[in-house]
Amino acid sequence: MRTILITFLTLVTSLRVIAQDCACPAGVNNDNDDKANRVFRFGNGKELGLCGYNSADGDSTYTKFSLFECGSNKVVEVWDVNKTCQAQMVKDELVVKEMYGLPIGQTFSTIWRPFLIHKFSYKNGAVHEEEYFRKDLDKYSKEQLAQVFEEYKKLPEGGKENMMHVANMLFWASFCGNKDAESDLKTMPEKFGPFEGVIGEEWRGIYGIYEKWKGMNKNN
Repeated sequence: MRTILITFLTLVTSLRVIAQDCACPAGVNNDNDDKANRVFRFGNGKELGLCGYNSADGDSTYTKFSLFECGSNKVVEVWDVNKTCQAQMVKDELVVKEMYGLPIGQTFSTIWRPFLIHKFSYKNGAVHEEEYFRKDLDKYSKEQLAQVFEEYKKLPEGGKENMMHVANMLFWASFCGNKDAESDLKTMPEKFGPFEGVIGEEWRGIYGIYEKWKGMNKNN
């Protein structure tokens, strides 16, 4: 019994040492004294570290962070300050969910939902990533699509902040498969630009996720 206890304590200690040794790669800052905020251990013994900043949304939510391989410090992927993500282990996969403000609430109000999903696992000793957009979120009805185009026709009423909300509505209409919404979204800078400063950042975020979705769904 004593031998089993000593072996168990040795194992726990070794695991703690591994986690403590998983320091952030050079040039990657965080709010945890350059030690990984989280270490995710896989069934093959490999570990991925996360260095960045905890979001106010919870202990498992991060912003401006890097995911890297412990030991080699090889960076796997980077998320900037404009991204907020949830990160957790599910079975033997690390699931990172990017949060987006989507205009899918009542009267097109913005609701934050996990939208772009990344799954990291190990295959043949190497990190493998699978990414996809959720398809189970509410889609616009025909009546809602008609309302989107009515709001678009009213532009530039409401100023450029409202314009960005309409742009987000057009993105979601595009995600729902409406080609006219895609066309209107793509021509917004030409019709209503230039978009600069904070508004420019918001536009780049909306159009960036559109391009990401379009690139992953080239047949659409």
